[in-house]
Amino acid sequence: MLMALVMLAIASSLAVGIWYNNQLSLARISNLQKSYQAKHYSQGMLLWASDILREDYTQDENQHDSSLDPWQQGIQGMLVEDAVLSGTLVGLNGRFNVNNLVINGAVSEPHMLYFKRLLQALELDVNLADKIVDWIDVDQVPEPNGAEDFVYLAKSPSYQTSSSYFKHVQELSLLDGFSADDYAQLSPYVSALPVQNGATRMNVNTMPPVMLSALHTQISKEMALRLYQEGRADHLTVNDFFLDEPIKFKLDDRIKTSIKPLISTQTLYLQASSLVQMEGSDFVMYALLARTAAGSAQVISRSLSPYLP
Repeated sequence: MLMALVMLAIASSLAVGIWYNNQLSLARISNLQKSYQAKHYSQGMLLWASDILREDYTQDENQHDSSLDPWQQGIQGMLVEDAVLSGTLVGLNGRFNVNNLVINGAVSEPHMLYFKRLLQALELDVNLADKIVDWIDVDQVPEPNGAEDFVYLAKSPSYQTSSSYFKHVQELSLLDGFSADDYAQLSPYVSALPVQNGATRMNVNTMPPVMLSALHTQISKEMALRLYQEGRADHLTVNDFFLDEPIKFKLDDRIKTSIKPLISTQTLYLQASSLVQMEGSDFVMYALLARTAAGSAQVISRSLSPYLP
């Protein structure tokens, strides 16, 4: 009887083990199928994004962008055969690109001056601009208020500067003396975009008031609020922006010339996000898009985490 009980226990354990492994295999195969299908749905959402962006420029003679554009609305809860799809497009040219501080290996003075004015407006340490330059450049010669490898190697744990452009704005949190509170205050106004083809420009139609006022000391906070138009600014060209009533007679040609390299009325970089809901599971994917001259979008990179903080 004892031997029979032992054999029964062993057989039961083996049966349970086989059943458990089979269930794991089935669950793994099911998850792989869902993930594969969700990936294809996400790619379809990117094609939708490219089509709607191209259509936007086809219908717009001036090829400008604002918060009023239809592509800002995205897609919510679109039903397909076995899933629910949602997707959004967020313009990134309404923020300051920290990579603009170093162009072709040299400090870009117009962008440096603008960024320092923005830091002052946000009541942050202006020395952060020098530390960003040192983080990007390839040498080990610190800027006047910067920090190179010898500063970061003395930390615990130690690390080094990247000696390359920022891939994500979260890298700012690694800078010497830059606290979590500083990052939380600055992150809504900055981005990390490619600059292989030269400095990117900020879209004056989507810039918040504090960034508009940082364009020049002659633009007051009150003027910036009027330019912002409660988020409904819709200037067709940069010249139209300069003709806006709040600054029409406030900025002379010299000031306009200094501002023009910084701004445009186009959104050429965007974050696309897709949410695929299938059988109680959510699949989220993000992509960084670059807009072509025709308005359509090309995928620069993909990520499981957002490019915006």
